[in-house]
Amino acid sequence: MAARSNPRQIRQLPPAPTPPKQNFEGHARAIRDFVFLHDNIHIVTGSEDGTMRKWNYDTGLLVGKPWSGEGGSIYTLVLSPDGKTIACGRADGTVQRWNTDGKMMLEGTWIGHSDWVRSLSWSPCGSHIASGSDDGTILIRRVKSGISEVGPIKTKQYRVCALAYSPSGNRIASGGWNTTICIWDSKTGELALGLIQDLGYEVTSVVWSSDGTKLYSASDKLARVFDSTSGALLHCFQHDDILYSIALSPTYNVLVCVGDQGVVQLWDTESHQLLGQPYVPNRQILCCASFSRDGRYLACGGHDRTLAMWPVNDIASQLIAITKSPWGDHVADEGHNDSCDSFSWYYSQKSLPPESYVTRLSHPSFIRRLWNIISRERPNRSSLARRARSNPTVTILPSQPTTAWKVRLEEADDLEEDNKDDD
Repeated sequence: MAARSNPRQIRQLPPAPTPPKQNFEGHARAIRDFVFLHDNIHIVTGSEDGTMRKWNYDTGLLVGKPWSGEGGSIYTLVLSPDGKTIACGRADGTVQRWNTDGKMMLEGTWIGHSDWVRSLSWSPCGSHIASGSDDGTILIRRVKSGISEVGPIKTKQYRVCALAYSPSGNRIASGGWNTTICIWDSKTGELALGLIQDLGYEVTSVVWSSDGTKLYSASDKLARVFDSTSGALLHCFQHDDILYSIALSPTYNVLVCVGDQGVVQLWDTESHQLLGQPYVPNRQILCCASFSRDGRYLACGGHDRTLAMWPVNDIASQLIAITKSPWGDHVADEGHNDSCDSFSWYYSQKSLPPESYVTRLSHPSFIRRLWNIISRERPNRSSLARRARSNPTVTILPSQPTTAWKVRLEEADDLEEDNKDDD
């Protein structure tokens, strides 16, 4: 007697993924961050194993030996605007500076935090580095001297999980473990915008649009977009699992989101449409994602100790890239007074050209191919991975009165009074 098929067991399988161009393997523990170098040939990864490694992304081979230093696990990397220096944050609370050949700079270790340095951001002109720590503070140091010029800013965010300078350099956004976003005046350390809260889960990633008018964030299962002046919530990109990192393409109007369960999702930032469907055969956590400086590659890394990189042009050849930086050498933000190369800084960050200037995706099927090929061979989900419910309701506690959101002025005043008392 022939066995009858169970219709519930019959489903269309997703297409087989295209292998990455390169899998960079060798770290002993999770890859927490990485940077594409300005030569468009090399990539540097930082890991919980306490090392950084430089890779040739044409050959996939390690360049030289791993870069070892004291201080324990590495949780964040950031490249200077001129592309010559990499700063890393370590578990012992130190910040170290290295050149791109793997040599630590003289007097290159800075102390000041009492817990993990989880986030770093370089100012657009390269003169300052902001560091955020699990001790709940932000320090803004002058690069040449290492002296802290602003801070410690006592954020009351418990852990400062994400940091990003605005394109003008006048503001810094911080994402906190307590489900909040703060925007600070980088000169004074005071709140420049009221506390944005009720984001459902720790804010693990913040990214500015290149004109400074929007702020993207990752927390719980949502990538949110805020007006950076009023704090108004403009849009939410919904996901099925917790997000840990977001990045914006320098050449297309595309947002990439990665996180728990190996989720990699691509979105059109203008139409807000999902570009393709995920292919997730197994489970893992992805901690970091970024596009290369020239927009040719997308890479993701995480708990499987591997960084995977895909060429965008091979699978999205009909997308029309931006041929000229729409903002030139200047940024229309909060009155940028410093004379600096905004173009170079932009490519040191994870931000996007102003969306009004970006060419629309007239052939989204090609970027859907990019979406469909991204998959990972992953171990079972870590027991440490946390789940949280999506919470699209956002409250902002302003430093000045605003009508953009429900305002709780008394709590905002209490927050500022507490900051004064702590100082």
